[in-house]
Amino acid sequence: MLARNLTILYGSQSGTAQDLAEQIWRDSKMYHLKGAVSAMDEYDIAKLIDERFVVMVCSTYGQGEEPDNMKRFWKFLLRKNLPSDSLRGMFFGVLGLGDSRYPKFNYVAKRLHKRLLQLGATALLPVGLCDDQHDLGYGAVFMPWITNFWNKLIELSPIPNGLQILQESPREYRWLVAPFSGPASEENDMYADVKVDNLFVTTVEENRRTTAEDHFQDVRFITFTKKSVNWSPGDVVYVRPHNSPEDVDRLFELFQEHNMKLNKSTVVLVQEIDSEMPVPAILRKPLPLERIAQQYWDLTVIPRARAFAVLARTCPNDLECEKLREFSSYEGQEELFSYANRPRRTILEVLQDFPHATGALTMAALFELFQPIKPRAFSIASSGASGKLQILVAVIEYRTKLKEPRKGLCSNWLKRLQPGHTLRVWTRKGTFQLPTDPATPIVMVGPGTGLAPFRAILQERELVADRRKGGLLVLFFGCRKSTADFHCEEDLRRMESSGLLTLFCAFSRDQEDKVYVQHLIRKQGDLLKKALMEQNGMFLLSGSSKNMPEAVREALGEAIGSSLYVEDMMKTERYQEETWA
Repeated sequence: MLARNLTILYGSQSGTAQDLAEQIWRDSKMYHLKGAVSAMDEYDIAKLIDERFVVMVCSTYGQGEEPDNMKRFWKFLLRKNLPSDSLRGMFFGVLGLGDSRYPKFNYVAKRLHKRLLQLGATALLPVGLCDDQHDLGYGAVFMPWITNFWNKLIELSPIPNGLQILQESPREYRWLVAPFSGPASEENDMYADVKVDNLFVTTVEENRRTTAEDHFQDVRFITFTKKSVNWSPGDVVYVRPHNSPEDVDRLFELFQEHNMKLNKSTVVLVQEIDSEMPVPAILRKPLPLERIAQQYWDLTVIPRARAFAVLARTCPNDLECEKLREFSSYEGQEELFSYANRPRRTILEVLQDFPHATGALTMAALFELFQPIKPRAFSIASSGASGKLQILVAVIEYRTKLKEPRKGLCSNWLKRLQPGHTLRVWTRKGTFQLPTDPATPIVMVGPGTGLAPFRAILQERELVADRRKGGLLVLFFGCRKSTADFHCEEDLRRMESSGLLTLFCAFSRDQEDKVYVQHLIRKQGDLLKKALMEQNGMFLLSGSSKNMPEAVREALGEAIGSSLYVEDMMKTERYQEETWA
């Protein structure tokens, strides 16, 4: 019988792949398996040749790129001098997290799966391709995939005699959490000691609304000091938001209502149970719950099935427990979607709906219930040569059937930032891969805040590049009204007047018949043929993923007279998209 050890590795850019890897680790204990979970770049890759069972969970970032904490691991696997039987004793499963809106859907997972096979490893099952666009989220693929994985593993390494598969994990909680009688850590920023490439402390210089006061949406143009870090057009900046004071207060009100004896000043200490699941560095010091609630727990997240399993574990009420177990089961995922995902119900609202379960929560359970706040990326809307880092942010607020309006955690946090506020940010390469030859024409389509990366491209050309050597720059911009939400109008008009930019604007509500960017694209066939087909130009699209990208692709195919040519541009990355839900 093969050794009953399972190593779980993840490559995670935003934290979701890590969450699923940790869920697999918890579930592995029901099958009496040993083994740790870690980021791929934190794993001693020299041990890989001795592994027998491995699960790898990885996301795809940008234009098919691997996450930052997987890069060294992946670079090693790609070495040409590795023997083709290096991993002949290893059985593995690869689970990918991706978004089918992008051409390179789950590209990293597919390549990793293929490379492991090339090195002699045996796949227990086909690569799992989770899709963020599925109504049920990643769980639609993850749950049946991981069930199949356990079945395959048990065939090769059966449960030892005298033991049986457990109904729930004996390690449902990752860590020990207890009150701490001493003082809390004095550093207010929980992430102050975290090392990240290209990280710097910056200050808000300006935070102004770019839309008219009577416009339905608040869009912010925020300016930060540049400091010493540089970036290129198309790059993104990451920020880590905090929960609103109102949500933090509501959490502690819930604690008080249920006599949980937890208040803002309660200091806790998180400790590891064993080396299989180490405590993150940011939690290895005494911390007040208020700081954790502000900076670490995401109080606005829509809970996944895992959260309902945590609530059910200690729930003393039979009716609540039954419903919670249904929501946490594979069979109950459609019900969970109707309850949580469709109305965008937050974890705080779930706690209000299940008072008996909430009142029975322990401190260790709270760290399982709440997901960590994930950093958010925004396209940088300025050239490094400008001396300022600027972003364009649509403040998310909308209504569902629930009483309170839904508010985006990060955009509303950014909205609240006042001039003089300092924060830690870091830059990364974005989705777009721009041409190295400045003479290459670039056609850009950026409705709404999709304008941001293109403003950086244009400003770079305006401030740095030799315009005589620069290729044609074309921008199709779209918004509702020329007087309400024409972002950066002054900049664009100046660049147009100087001859730097060829600008087409679609103001959808300025006339009786709605006009969108795709309508303007159809009318510019001659210009687009010359730029894209004759001069081998690049086509970049940025904005909402809903209907616009497909409509633009169709319009471009009609404008140049060949949808096949557009498909070929996408394959060769001359047509690139950066979209979001």
